[in-house]
Amino acid sequence: MNQDIHLSEMIATRLSHDLIGNIGAVANAVELLNEGDEEDKEDISNILNFSSRVLSRRLKFFRLCFGLSNAAVKTTEELAGITGDYLLTLGNPNLPITTEIRISTPKIYKLVMPAVMMMADVLVKGGKITVEQTENDLRISAVSDAPLNREKLQNIHKTICGGEPDENPSSYAPLFYLLAYLDGTGVTVRLQDATLLIGE
Repeated sequence: MNQDIHLSEMIATRLSHDLIGNIGAVANAVELLNEGDEEDKEDISNILNFSSRVLSRRLKFFRLCFGLSNAAVKTTEELAGITGDYLLTLGNPNLPITTEIRISTPKIYKLVMPAVMMMADVLVKGGKITVEQTENDLRISAVSDAPLNREKLQNIHKTICGGEPDENPSSYAPLFYLLAYLDGTGVTVRLQDATLLIGE
């Protein structure tokens, strides 16, 4: 029970961290809008549109990733769309994170989504997340023209091996969730350079 509570706390902390900035931007924009300064209305509208779009895309992704399976992904195209939209909310719009998903069934979305979320964290200045399903495993790779965050990769490896990351563990909530989801199934998670390998 304590482990379940700890995992819930980490997920809640991570999701709050990923949403709070845009929620604050919306709150500030609404406050400015209520002050009635006409010349600022276009800028305020842009802030509201941008932040609400980010929140909508992230919440949709988080609900499927961490929520009950009654909101399942029905097609691989739907999974690719929701995941791609989420990744575009991260980092600098001029250095986007794109995705390519090559899997045979959307039923493994509970593996794909937290793995994508975790590997996106190692991309510092944009890049691409590739998801590929082979006969033996599921591979989630991070590739970028810029150097990857090696500290994140080391902490991912340490977490997979049963250790604790050297920074706030809530940053690794997607990985802890993935490991807990697979616990007792015989399916393992490994890190090979900048690729998560999920398989037996």
